[in-house]
Amino acid sequence: MKIRLLLIEDDVVDQMAFRIFLQKEQLPYDFTVAGSVREACRILQDRQFDVIISDYNLGDGTAFDVFPRTGSTPVIIATGAGDEKVAVQAMKLGAYDYLIKDPDRNYLRVLPLTVNNALRLHRLEAARQQAEKDKEKLIQDLRRVLQEVKTLSGLIPICANCKKVRDDSGYWTQVEAYISQHSEADFSHSICPECLQELYPQAYQKLKDKGKITDEP
Repeated sequence: MKIRLLLIEDDVVDQMAFRIFLQKEQLPYDFTVAGSVREACRILQDRQFDVIISDYNLGDGTAFDVFPRTGSTPVIIATGAGDEKVAVQAMKLGAYDYLIKDPDRNYLRVLPLTVNNALRLHRLEAARQQAEKDKEKLIQDLRRVLQEVKTLSGLIPICANCKKVRDDSGYWTQVEAYISQHSEADFSHSICPECLQELYPQAYQKLKDKGKITDEP
């Protein structure tokens, strides 16, 4: 797949040198050339690019005037020798890299490596941002789950005789109903050996004779 590249360059000779270099090196670039800030902004309104290379000094402004229209597309700034301060400022504004122009245009030789590095950094940054979004979503999901989980805490008023529990509204209810309302626990009803012996002595004796009930110490 070809790399969609936008070159913003107002110098016709530099434009021609760029085209010749791409053809000579047979680079996989599907490139578009804009000769001014206005033309670049117009193109960026309708089209998406994988990378943007922009000369700093343009006829109707500077590369910085294009930055608000580039979105998340990685930008590489090309400046003349002695304009290193501009390159540093561009990096602070969000440029991914910069190229220092020279009269013999040897900077074009490092162009493929610079483009590849910018694309790699862009992919890493996109992956980091996606990881942050996934992390934030996970935190929100955990908070939502924790809010849905009911827990019992503090002192619970319970009748010493019938073992009913008094709820927050002052009503007395069965202990299993209270716990179900205030936790995620469910109950399955059975009968303990003591109650079985008291309520159903014959059944208790049969189970004891079969060895299914043993006397507790």
